[in-house]
Amino acid sequence: MQAPLRRSSGCCRRRCANRSPPSANPSHSPATPSSGKPPGAGILPALAQATRICTTVCISYQSWRQQRTERDVDPYGVVFHNGRWYLVGYDHLRDTLRTFRVDRIESVTSQARDFTAPNGFDPVAHLTSALAQVPYRWQVEVTIHGPIDAIARRLPRSVATLTAGTTGVLMHARAERLDGMAHLLASLEWPFTIHRPDELRQALKTLASELAEAAEREPAIVSAVPARRRLSRRD
Repeated sequence: MQAPLRRSSGCCRRRCANRSPPSANPSHSPATPSSGKPPGAGILPALAQATRICTTVCISYQSWRQQRTERDVDPYGVVFHNGRWYLVGYDHLRDTLRTFRVDRIESVTSQARDFTAPNGFDPVAHLTSALAQVPYRWQVEVTIHGPIDAIARRLPRSVATLTAGTTGVLMHARAERLDGMAHLLASLEWPFTIHRPDELRQALKTLASELAEAAEREPAIVSAVPARRRLSRRD
């Protein structure tokens, strides 16, 4: 079991790096490409080692609410995604599969207890699916009038869920800020129809106005400063 998991762990880091959302990704911090703060010293190597040898660890974790907990976790994979490291594993405290930001893990202690990861479990697929379900301020529905395969290459699962329809591809997404969603939609090469929220229409109008203003802006004329004449002195 150890050898296959070792291969999966190394593979998932490479695959996830290729699945990072575009720069206009519309959501809170995970959705805007960001390096975040780096993991604490020794945290990432300890998790990677535990993942390779299938050993349960005890982690000290600080949530976004600043709440600290101690919990045992079976680490199924360490994944780099959109500028951050994540730990995917079975959380014994909550008795369920969980995802943890590695930069919020304050300590890692081996429990010297082995575990067996679920057969065929894909940490990358789980992480991207979990991030797509994070609750945000705005629920967005837009029909994109283009081929679903091409659209899916532009909008990974961590950005939106896509469903093929009779008039196009229905996109469901969550966003903390609508200006980011407006930039994302404007970056697509296909026409689209907004279903909700209506506030997204204003965000697009604001973006269009800014782009129109930028298109009309002329470069500033900078007057050339004459070079000083070199004074020559006759002997």
